[in-house]
Amino acid sequence: MSLTNVLLVGPWGPPSLAFARSAARRGVGVYLLQASSKHPLRQFHPLRGSAVMSERLVGKDEGLERIKQYARGIGASALVATVDHELLWIAEHRGEFEPACRVLAPPVDALRMGLSKARQLRVATEAGLDVLPTTLVRTEDDVAPIPESAFPLVIRPDRPEGIEPEFKMKLVASSEQLRAIVRECRRIDAPILAQPFRDLPNLLVHGARSVDGESLAMRCYYVPRKFEGVTLALEPMSFPEGLEVSCRTFADRAGITGCYHLEFLFSPSEKRAYFLEVNVRLGGTTDKVVKTGYDEPALLLEAYRMIPRGSSTARTCVGRVVNKRVVLKHIAWAAAGKLTALDYPHGSRLRNIASSCRDLIAATDSIFDWRDVPGSIRFHLRG
Repeated sequence: MSLTNVLLVGPWGPPSLAFARSAARRGVGVYLLQASSKHPLRQFHPLRGSAVMSERLVGKDEGLERIKQYARGIGASALVATVDHELLWIAEHRGEFEPACRVLAPPVDALRMGLSKARQLRVATEAGLDVLPTTLVRTEDDVAPIPESAFPLVIRPDRPEGIEPEFKMKLVASSEQLRAIVRECRRIDAPILAQPFRDLPNLLVHGARSVDGESLAMRCYYVPRKFEGVTLALEPMSFPEGLEVSCRTFADRAGITGCYHLEFLFSPSEKRAYFLEVNVRLGGTTDKVVKTGYDEPALLLEAYRMIPRGSSTARTCVGRVVNKRVVLKHIAWAAAGKLTALDYPHGSRLRNIASSCRDLIAATDSIFDWRDVPGSIRFHLRG
């Protein structure tokens, strides 16, 4: 299939920008469709166009018609989505887009696995990855067997929509605090995963797997700094022994196609990585790994045969990469004393501020591009 234009469904953020830039360098037009109540983006290089649809249409037949209409109007030969529930929704209706517009998404079962942390842990165990001891909590009775010596724990919902009120992750200091959280939940349709808190850096593995089941490329990254529980800075590193093979086995067992990344807690002293979760789409570190020479957007297109095999760059650059806009937020939070135990590493306010100031000066920014200086500045200054 000849690739001319791509429809990108999702918010305008760093992963979308990285994808649009990579595609534009190959002469491919990228058009953005957001579920938003705001006005469409004005001309924003490297996008060729932008539109919005009402958020209430997501998951509805009317919403599918809106996406199909826009795809036809721009002559899109491929569709990429960057939000989990929108990606699953569109993949479930793949046949309504193809063959005219190829949906670049894994099989539905792989996407559903990606939305369930409990299923992810089962596949990780089967693939030979290390997994932290995990307790599934649905009621207060499930808290009783957990000894106080096991605390503090980190808790995460199995599925984001399976609990109300929603939360991504919490640090829990005692069994009584965990019981209180369960009592405060108005709805628990899927279990809460409770795992021991380990004060460790993270490790990321970014990979791409073709529709034929071939592993196209895989890179490992060390995460020396975390903010709000997610990556603040990353830098390339070599794979700990055996991890690359186990990650490939995980992708094979899960039936993943396209790009994905696995997140781990990493113990440098043990050279041991503990599986946390997988994302089977472009994600929050896509813009950072692109800066290291790992062209994840191009690998996504390669995986679905939209561009020739070997089109992506494969160089690896040594050095730390950050989003400097987020680093500025980290400085503000550190100054206000708002950092928590989920931020890593710990230290005084002054030490945290100094580390971020160093990254502002010395680290590579994931957004700035000399080939698009006005667009880089505008993206950082956006609301």
